[in-house]
Amino acid sequence: MDAPQPLDRAKIEGAFRLVGQYLLDRKTLGEIAIYGGSAIILQFDWRKTSIDVDARVVSVGNHGVIMDAVHQAAKRLGLPRSWLNENVMMYARRGERDTDRVFVGLYPSPERFGLRVTAARPEYILAMKLKALERVTADDRDYRDAIGLALECEVNTIDEAKKMLQRFFGSDELPAFAEGRLASLIGAVREKRQS
Repeated sequence: MDAPQPLDRAKIEGAFRLVGQYLLDRKTLGEIAIYGGSAIILQFDWRKTSIDVDARVVSVGNHGVIMDAVHQAAKRLGLPRSWLNENVMMYARRGERDTDRVFVGLYPSPERFGLRVTAARPEYILAMKLKALERVTADDRDYRDAIGLALECEVNTIDEAKKMLQRFFGSDELPAFAEGRLASLIGAVREKRQS
């Protein structure tokens, strides 16, 4: 079986339009919050693809119909059934607030919509990516995302990075391996800022 194709902004928004139309046809309004790579893609131009859309259903009482819409979009676009991945909540902060997210869009269109999408704020995604530095993947995506987000959020020191983490995760400390990578990350941020 072929590996799933990465999702770019056009594919993500195309899927959101289909989900929104499905919900609109059923006179339902659904809301999802997105995180990680897809949230970066929809807020900045420097991240081009993601393997999935890390999300959670925010609206109450219609999770099932939203997931039906997600699966229909997968069929129509030839996406994996898991293109919208709800496992992100293990990395989100306890007591997440509406102010932790920004409005992204209404789908299928701003005039007629069934789906409202919000995304984690860049500062919040950065805090999540800092926590994720404890794991290293083949492409080290979390590390590279953290560099780009630190640039966007004007985080220039290890102390500023730790304060960003505390802002969203309180007294949670970075795992030792992630803590050890902060100096390298801040060095990369400073290097990019000078280039």
